[in-house]
Amino acid sequence: MTKIPVFRKSNNKPMTIGIFLSGTGTNFEAIINYLEENNINNVKINFVFSNVPDCLGIKNAEDRGFKTFSINSRNFFEKLGKPPDDEQTRKEYDMEVLNTRSEFMETDLIVLAGYRRKFSRIFYNSFNNKIINMYPGDITRDYLVTGKPASIQALQNNDDEIKCTVYIDRENTSFGKAILQSIPLKLECYNEANISELDNEIREKLEWTTLPYAIFEIIAKERLLIDEMGNLYLDEVLLNETGMQL
Repeated sequence: MTKIPVFRKSNNKPMTIGIFLSGTGTNFEAIINYLEENNINNVKINFVFSNVPDCLGIKNAEDRGFKTFSINSRNFFEKLGKPPDDEQTRKEYDMEVLNTRSEFMETDLIVLAGYRRKFSRIFYNSFNNKIINMYPGDITRDYLVTGKPASIQALQNNDDEIKCTVYIDRENTSFGKAILQSIPLKLECYNEANISELDNEIREKLEWTTLPYAIFEIIAKERLLIDEMGNLYLDEVLLNETGMQL
């Protein structure tokens, strides 16, 4: 079965990434910190985009000198007079986003770092198998439901530990194929009364390490392959449903 890299170098140019965010941008900050602390020169941040123009993540990106742009999704849908969450209106918004900047044509990977909008089919077609996302939990758990924090679901289902998962974001699925899972965080000291403390630990100890590792140590180094059935391989070895384990 033919396998191709999710990213393949062209003329020794660095891998270019576009970062999408909607909030504080802490995962974006973790990406930049990893890049700078490890003196990485084979990856370039092409732009940072947000659907919330005044969010802290965009302000921080601007302060650090990155190209940024925003299209206010709330205003966009209010002007259209259409609901924001059906496929046609998602398509109209995504078309507006894609047509706004030429940088999209030069971007190898889209990284969702706390982006709160779903993409339409047109966006997935434009970046087929080139969009990665992270979930603050184990995407293989069969109890997961949308709309409830992963940490609370793990506690309510009596899990002993929790992991974060980086995965290929795909159309019409809650989660795509797992690339990488974080080290586990033990849950024995946590309950729903101190859930905010747990969520902070998940961000700082799991998310801020795992997402940069997937970008810089796996994808940018051309180690991640995909076949025509959507199966993922790391260094030519087929990944199982949990992906690589840190």
